Amino acid sequence: MRKTLISRFVKYWMVLLACLTITPAHAASPEFTDEADVVVIGAGSSGLSATMTLLQGGVKKIIVLEQNPFPGGTSNVAEGVLGVESRMQRDRYLGPPMLTKDMVFKREMNYTHWKGNARLMRKFINMSGATINWLQDMGVPFEEVSQTTFDGVRTWHIVHEHGKGLIKVLFGKAKQSPNVKIMMETPATRLIANENNDVVGVAAKGKKGEIRIKAKSVIVATGGFADNPELVKKYVGNAYAGSVANFGKVGFGLTQLQALGAKTEGLGTLENSAVYDKRKAKMGAPNLVDLEFDALGQQPNNIMVNKNGERFCDELIANNFVLQANAVERQPDHFAWVIFDENLRKHYVHSGIDAGMGVIVPIGTKLEKLNGAIDKYIAAGDRNVYAAESIEELADKIKVPADTLKKTIATYNKAASVNKDEEFAKDPHFMSPLTGKLYAMRLVLSYLVTVGGVSTDLDMRPIRPDGKTIGGVYVVGSDVGGLYGDSYGLDSPGTTFGFAVNSGRIAALHFLESYK
Repeated sequence: MRKTLISRFVKYWMVLLACLTITPAHAASPEFTDEADVVVIGAGSSGLSATMTLLQGGVKKIIVLEQNPFPGGTSNVAEGVLGVESRMQRDRYLGPPMLTKDMVFKREMNYTHWKGNARLMRKFINMSGATINWLQDMGVPFEEVSQTTFDGVRTWHIVHEHGKGLIKVLFGKAKQSPNVKIMMETPATRLIANENNDVVGVAAKGKKGEIRIKAKSVIVATGGFADNPELVKKYVGNAYAGSVANFGKVGFGLTQLQALGAKTEGLGTLENSAVYDKRKAKMGAPNLVDLEFDALGQQPNNIMVNKNGERFCDELIANNFVLQANAVERQPDHFAWVIFDENLRKHYVHSGIDAGMGVIVPIGTKLEKLNGAIDKYIAAGDRNVYAAESIEELADKIKVPADTLKKTIATYNKAASVNKDEEFAKDPHFMSPLTGKLYAMRLVLSYLVTVGGVSTDLDMRPIRPDGKTIGGVYVVGSDVGGLYGDSYGLDSPGTTFGFAVNSGRIAALHFLESYK
């Protein structure tokens, strides 16, 4: 079964990648084979939220195109949705006056240094609490309202079974409606436009050949371009080792709307992270053991050094994986070594970790799976994890200058003994001298999603450089650019998932204003 799904995924990925070279067709050339009020491209959280909003507004015929054999895309592995002033927050004394829309809006904008689209962020934040209530009313099961960083706020509405639980509810309801036609394993290949470059339909690769659907409007919800190495290299560079949990996101929305003259922004911004380097041994798909290694890399008690054996940050920033990744990206060759000792290993195993990796590896988790694997990984010699009885031996194994590493650890140990880090002002609570047996694990750069894309107005309509909208089309979720500055924000968690759901609703609500 798994091999079948993988082969199908590869096939559709290749189809989609090929279609990026095709410019939008004009309406004069094709004959339409089907017709709908709205075509939604993508059955992820943004596309399904749009679909359910359209249904509730009385739209008679909706066609959903999904390239994969399963719905949800990356939303399946997301954990929680941002919401402010929701019922859940109120019921837990986490709403006003403790936390308000104004507070979260200011936090988000200050984090971006006001480089993000303030009006769009404001609309999203203002709508977010009501959207959580809307999801709950449809039966989406939420477990708790949480945060991800030490200095973050509780905006993160954790879904039971994580994103998969939300997708299950929305997809199930859409599938049951006679007004929705869902076409799985049917990738859109191009937008069909008229002579004014306004969208009038969609072409897709059906199981029996090309289909061409005429539509009053199209909602593009294809998730960005994280699976397109050429676009990532073009807009971001080649510092990143790869992406996590993306399913055929090759940039359909970006490239098709660019061909129609859409403005873009923020294309160099990712939801980036630094993860355990699993590439050397070709270790295969992520598993629960290696997730604990990833969580180990985010512990503030460790130290991080670059290829020269030098510390380069306050390791407390590892609790915010975006900040950690930014710091690692600045280092020579864009990687780092996490170093800890036997005492810290025992602490992580017996007492639990001091910083969680979201709710996938929660704070306090005892890294027992890692403890059962780390010695085997070290013995294998090809897992980018090493152990040594001395600093000199460790330096030799990880190929950093021994004198520099000795000086780095000596300086750190002295700082820990006097509770004062003169280099990076690390909180002494997370500092202890590194002694005895030492361990090192290599970190490389990865990313969860791309968060740059097409510029829109406040109704999620793509705009051209002159500010005019492209007719007949909306763009939502991670196909949208401009919400962030140069870094994705984690201190108000759930932003990507939350924006996906809310932007889908915004687009659908605007369409309903003129629907007859």
